[in-house]
Amino acid sequence: MEHIYFAEKCNDLQERKKLVCYTQTKLPEQKLEGHTTLQIILQQDEDVLLADLSKMNRYMLRRARKEPYEVIVKENPTDIELKEFQQFYNAFAKMKQTNRVRKFHMQTMKLLREQGALIYTKLQNDKGEALCYRIYIVDGDMVLNLYTGTAAWIQDRPDLKQQIRFANRYLLWENIMMFRSRGYARYDFGALTNKEEIKEFKLGFGGQEVDVYFGYLTDSIVGKLLLKLRELKFKVMQ
Repeated sequence: MEHIYFAEKCNDLQERKKLVCYTQTKLPEQKLEGHTTLQIILQQDEDVLLADLSKMNRYMLRRARKEPYEVIVKENPTDIELKEFQQFYNAFAKMKQTNRVRKFHMQTMKLLREQGALIYTKLQNDKGEALCYRIYIVDGDMVLNLYTGTAAWIQDRPDLKQQIRFANRYLLWENIMMFRSRGYARYDFGALTNKEEIKEFKLGFGGQEVDVYFGYLTDSIVGKLLLKLRELKFKVMQ
């Protein structure tokens, strides 16, 4: 299988000898699904980007600067660091009742890392305790938020309550500024979901809504069989 991100166009039919997975491609194709994503134009003045934030977000960022936060950014995270992220994220996913990071997803991140297309960011406090992670795919001038996990699942640490409250917004803003300084053009939040809480959070950082497309294309008999098996698997799981 080949996985292609941010494609300007889909491969010609003659090239579809494998199962090809497209993510965030710009042009529609009959067999691909569409959704709306939110993108921030990064190469604007910082004051403009700050002004696009909601009033609540601007307040929370000012408040976050009083917390003992440390931001860690790595372009080549170790297997151990990715494993630590997986354990943290899966605890978060269990609480949120969403999909977990499994072996396949770990392998995908390692392959992206080998291609220089993975950015790992972590927010921790002055005791080295992880409070939030954000994992990104980068390619050309694009940045796509792949995973976000916060320590909201930690319920038995009232001393961390305040730090956890601001962690996600602070890490997101610091990452936006970091990618802007590195010359990237667009920050892609990923799909605007129907979950109002998540949608409101993303829209609170400004940006523009963009239609993109995703899914699988193949002209291979084996590829078509794999897609049928994948559909069956999801029906069974549901």
